[in-house]
Amino acid sequence: MISCMAGLIAAALAWVGNILIVKRWGESGVIWIVPVFEELAKTMTALLLGGSISFVHGVFGLIEAVHDYTSSGRLGLWTALAGLTSHWVFGQVTYYTIIYTRLWMAGIVAAALLHTYFNYIMIRFFNSDRY
Repeated sequence: MISCMAGLIAAALAWVGNILIVKRWGESGVIWIVPVFEELAKTMTALLLGGSISFVHGVFGLIEAVHDYTSSGRLGLWTALAGLTSHWVFGQVTYYTIIYTRLWMAGIVAAALLHTYFNYIMIRFFNSDRY
């Protein structure tokens, strides 16, 4: 239950933060700032509330998947699956990096780097504005 609540809180924080980031920095913000902000939100809410890092990332990914499905037009199913899968993977990277290094910040950095690369690929090669 705590992990669900932490995932919802992280998603709400990311929703507000992402709106502000995109408004200020646009596509560059999505690539370079949003990943760091989201990984901080997910992992810190899990750690501060005592939830499961993997589960919080999964809840966050599910919420993002629903949003993507309803707002991405004909690519909605694929963006939803990509969002759900990627956030689950980011959670695994975070969790195992923390286990291996015993440093929570290392987990956030590792996931943020992967998330940045993922966003870059998605925007550069699969931008829905091109379809």
